[in-house]
Amino acid sequence: MYISHKYKLIYLRSPKTGSSSLSEFFIKNIPDPNALYTPVEDSRIPGTISPHLIAKYSANYKFYHFTIEDLIKEGLITQEQAENYMVISVLRDPVDRQKSFFYFYGKWKGQGKTLTLNHYKQWAPNGYFHGEPNSAIKQTDFLKLGDKYIGNFWLYEDLNHKLTELMNFLRIEIKHPLPSHKSNFRKVRENEVTFDSEIMDKMLEVFAPDFEMYNELVGKSDVGY
Repeated sequence: MYISHKYKLIYLRSPKTGSSSLSEFFIKNIPDPNALYTPVEDSRIPGTISPHLIAKYSANYKFYHFTIEDLIKEGLITQEQAENYMVISVLRDPVDRQKSFFYFYGKWKGQGKTLTLNHYKQWAPNGYFHGEPNSAIKQTDFLKLGDKYIGNFWLYEDLNHKLTELMNFLRIEIKHPLPSHKSNFRKVRENEVTFDSEIMDKMLEVFAPDFEMYNELVGKSDVGY
């Protein structure tokens, strides 16, 4: 989460969408000493929100992943600000995101073994990873306010372009490029597992809103396997 009242900007961190990298980018480039943000663990940047709030949402590191409704509920912003600020979250191809989770968790769960489709089915029998609540978070929930969406979803594959557009709009020079955290977990993508129809059906059931929004943004009519 990153909030700048000075620039009327809110960024919400969805897991496995480059959220640590984007948070660091905003913190280092936007000249707002009063900005509110959660810690960036990969670069050891402490947060500026209250320790009490961090403690309240400490279970499963929920404080990294506040939704727009969480921010309003906790008084970090008002509903009017939510509806009038630039509000951003990132949307990643749900299949690619699930594979990112798989190889990230596999670094520890796999104990150095070559990961296979059977590993995935064992660890994620219901479309998300057992014992890892962050993997069940819907990307679309971050910008959902009541029964509508607010703000804008940036496609994961368009991050650099969108950041350039935003910083030009804000008239802020980019002095620190977008860092790349956790990029070493999928070094050889040519040999990655291919999800079968059983896995896809479970993913579609759990993450239907994410698939629908992603397909809408990229202009697809179906998700495909």
